[in-house]
Amino acid sequence: MHQIVQLPQATASDTRLAYEEVKDFGVTDMGHGEPHQWAYRILKEPALTEELARSSLSTTRGNTDIVTFQPCKSYDARSQDRHEVQSWMNAGGTWTFTAIFDGHMNHETVDYVVRKLPESVRLSLESLYKLRSPISPQTVSELLSKAITSADQAVMSDFMSLFPGGERALAGASQSLIKRMVNDIDGGGRRYTAVARVLGGTTALLTLVHENTDSLWVANLGDSCAVLGSRNGNSWQSTVINALHNGGNDTELQRIRSEHNGEPECVVDRRVLGWLAPTRAIGDAWLKLPGIYTAKVFSKIEAPWMHAHALEKYVPRIITPPYVSVKPDVYYPNIRHYRRRKGVTDLFLITCSDGLIDLTADGPHCPIECLARRWVQVVGREIDKEQTTRGGPRANLALKLLRDAIGGDDLHLASRTLTVEMEDKWTDDTTIIVQRFT
Repeated sequence: MHQIVQLPQATASDTRLAYEEVKDFGVTDMGHGEPHQWAYRILKEPALTEELARSSLSTTRGNTDIVTFQPCKSYDARSQDRHEVQSWMNAGGTWTFTAIFDGHMNHETVDYVVRKLPESVRLSLESLYKLRSPISPQTVSELLSKAITSADQAVMSDFMSLFPGGERALAGASQSLIKRMVNDIDGGGRRYTAVARVLGGTTALLTLVHENTDSLWVANLGDSCAVLGSRNGNSWQSTVINALHNGGNDTELQRIRSEHNGEPECVVDRRVLGWLAPTRAIGDAWLKLPGIYTAKVFSKIEAPWMHAHALEKYVPRIITPPYVSVKPDVYYPNIRHYRRRKGVTDLFLITCSDGLIDLTADGPHCPIECLARRWVQVVGREIDKEQTTRGGPRANLALKLLRDAIGGDDLHLASRTLTVEMEDKWTDDTTIIVQRFT
């Protein structure tokens, strides 16, 4: 038997209260189109700026401003970016070191590299100055390059030690035995960790400043970016320092194709073997070793960050590895030259993971030079503002750059990126470091 429930008609007061409850919320399709809709909370100032600073872990260390941002709150979506900013004193004087590592596939690789690589650079510098002083710019460049390649060799060595018999031993080993061996979580996870570290990967962007000689080095492996901003008279100019090692760089794709002539699937959809966007990275051993390692080892790891059979279909494409390079590019931009140029009164360096590129790019083919100009103008305006209002608090320039990237003064756009109620990532991990050269 049906019952009829009668509800009283809403009064004007009820309607007003209902509107009050939803007026600070909006809905968005986040670019997915209909019928996708997600709610987001519209933040007003100063709450928006405060929330952005909190969620991006905004910090300042000396003349260096830092943010690292992933607004999605789910555990699986936590940021795989890592960064370091350190100051060192040794016989050579004062050094400032920064690093941005953009991990992919898992956290094991990038966590290992961020622990080991900065310390490797510091100890190598100390050793050099114990042997001789001064040291040449080329020697420092080689030191940075070696630190990156050595990090890759370290994770590779730990893995290869598990299989001393190499390919021949693997060919005769049972699948069940290998599966039990690499999934030893209950036994402490030593072998699981060694496999995970080499299976995942990370890019690396390092900078080293020698304060005593006003020297700067930038070492890059992957698709993070370094941009120098300089003011000449009343205008700000941008200089992109490094090439991006990813599928958007035709030179990189041509290099891979030339190294693997006759393999049409070495690059598919501008990705290495159709899988990986960066073309150079630490780790990613399945793209550097013979296919038997993927078929018999990597595809057997039981990990929450990878589907059990995700890699198997790529095994036939692994013909002449390696496909991913571990050779970094090292740059030595002449800071003294910039300072000597007539009218150059301010100088700063922006380094960022590719998340900032994704946030600010106007379409997939937006030139990095256009983005660099925008970034330098944003930071430059803040420096100009500070100099006209001397005595006030100094802005975090990395935070200003992030705010511009997520929508600037548009409260709806900025709030949407910060508060949209989605369970999956809606933006890439983004880390920005801005160094002022005084």
